[in-house]
Amino acid sequence: MEIMNFLLLTGIYVEMSVLAYLEYKLWNTLYTPLNFLMLPYAVVLLFCVSVCGTFDVVDFYYPSLSLWMFGLFLFALPSYVFATSYKKDIYSPGAKVIDESFPMRWLNVFTLVIIALFMLRLVKMAMTSQYLIGTFEFGQDYCGKGIWGHLHRLLHALVIIYIYKFDKKHWYYILMIVAMFIVSFVYGVNSWVLIPAMAGLAMRLYTGKMKLRLSLFLKILFFAFAVFVVSYTIALFIGRGDDAASYDIIFDFICKIFIHYFISGIVGWSQDLQMGILERPDSFVVLACVVNLVRAFTGGGDFVEVINPHFIHNGIRGSNVRAFFGTIYVNTSIFEFVAFVLLFSTMMYMLKVWMMRTKSIFVALVYFFYAGMFVMGWFEYYFYHLPFLEVPAWVFILYLFFKKFGTNASEQPEKKEPLQIKE
Repeated sequence: MEIMNFLLLTGIYVEMSVLAYLEYKLWNTLYTPLNFLMLPYAVVLLFCVSVCGTFDVVDFYYPSLSLWMFGLFLFALPSYVFATSYKKDIYSPGAKVIDESFPMRWLNVFTLVIIALFMLRLVKMAMTSQYLIGTFEFGQDYCGKGIWGHLHRLLHALVIIYIYKFDKKHWYYILMIVAMFIVSFVYGVNSWVLIPAMAGLAMRLYTGKMKLRLSLFLKILFFAFAVFVVSYTIALFIGRGDDAASYDIIFDFICKIFIHYFISGIVGWSQDLQMGILERPDSFVVLACVVNLVRAFTGGGDFVEVINPHFIHNGIRGSNVRAFFGTIYVNTSIFEFVAFVLLFSTMMYMLKVWMMRTKSIFVALVYFFYAGMFVMGWFEYYFYHLPFLEVPAWVFILYLFFKKFGTNASEQPEKKEPLQIKE
């Protein structure tokens, strides 16, 4: 490794260490927006640097780290503003999220009805669709558009609730969680399995329902790998039928796809910068879901296409994702980049302050769903997709539902001391 590359790699890890330390000192917790974005990136970056140049993967272009160094610094600025302005007024010991009048019996019935509808649709489509389960076309027809697409985004919110509420007494919640994950597996986009799962786990960690341990990290890695094994097994065995390859070939393929998925965003941005950036800037892409929603209601103009047409081969497969900061950068000017990064950081820290003030489970659901999107920032920028707006809308509908059917007996957890992270 050349000395300049070594300095860049060392520099970004020093910066992330300092920022993580300051975040903890300011907020007395690891579970902040900056850390949700930064810490998973730190882990995946180390993996990328380790595999680049091996396993047929291209070499890593270290100057690409400079954008993340600049972006993380920008993202940290609103944290310090909000922490110094509001933290002393809103921090209090005890329960970090209050479940309010949370009628789980009503929610269980409602969720089971939604799951049953999806399962019936799956059986019907398996018998009548011209496409095979595991194909992109089948997933799109199943729950990628129309009313079924909207209900699928409702499942994102429900998954987070049930992961958060799961305990030994309510062991059967795991069956409902698995059923909802099956819908997302059939849909065929792994990120929409991982994002709600990460959001639910982060909410449990924040509230002290789980402890941050090495074993949990290993379980998360195992779950991520299992997502790939299941999804690609469905695609290769069911989707290809009699043409499916042997188990050894399938396993080797899945392992390479697993590596490809983890390096696609970071290495994709690295290659894109090295090639001089292939994309033409279009700032509408960054807020495509908002622009498309406005145009859908007003009929003014074509929808903004967010799928990047530029695939760059990383040695395993082509990648069209550029990670969180990379995607924003290739679609904006430098001034727009600064504005958008500050905008998203400000939005998240405002949500955090609101959640700490109200301790509302509904605010927490939105906050941690967005946190799950930031956790996946090493792969892609997810805020141009419709779930950015629709999942909070579903949470608001659930809030109205609970206000009507909730009881006066709140399921409030016992007061606990703030979660302490041992050295």
